[in-house]
Amino acid sequence: MTQIEAGATDAEVIARSLRTPEVFAEVFDRHQRAVHAYAVRRAGRDAADDVLSDAFLTAFGQRKRYKPDAESALPWLYGIAGNILRRRWRSLAATDRLVQSAAVHVVRFADSHENQVVDRLGSTQDWLSVRTVLEQLPDGDREAILLFAWEELTYPEIASAMGIPVGTVRSRIHRARRHLRAAIDDTLEVGR
Repeated sequence: MTQIEAGATDAEVIARSLRTPEVFAEVFDRHQRAVHAYAVRRAGRDAADDVLSDAFLTAFGQRKRYKPDAESALPWLYGIAGNILRRRWRSLAATDRLVQSAAVHVVRFADSHENQVVDRLGSTQDWLSVRTVLEQLPDGDREAILLFAWEELTYPEIASAMGIPVGTVRSRIHRARRHLRAAIDDTLEVGR
């Protein structure tokens, strides 16, 4: 493999990969864990490997379109992975399946001790409540808040990942937070 200069940015590595394709492996080495973790959180362990490989195959094929002013390729990769996930969800109608499989997964792996089952059911129901609110958000709002909260991207990085202006990111995150706060307030009110 061709040697990469120490401290080379992702933009430099991707530009170099246009002449020497095998150099793109450096981008994979740098970001595969983060993209895989993103896919696990969004689609579960079973789908994460497929999403990871599809994301990097797509990124490799689209590397000519990478914007050289973005030093880190991670927001770009999250954007690609997000698009792959949306296509998967549409074709599998996975929104309902994800909510139900999360509950089944937690209960199935609980051992037989009653207290542990009750504890896990409680946390599963809390998670399902949050998941339900997230799934009710418009796609753009949900994607923005998840990139912010789970992937810890900045607003400009989210804008890059989603291909939208920073102001739109701010609006989407504000709306998503408002909906989540209202749902949490409703849940707390019911629990009293």
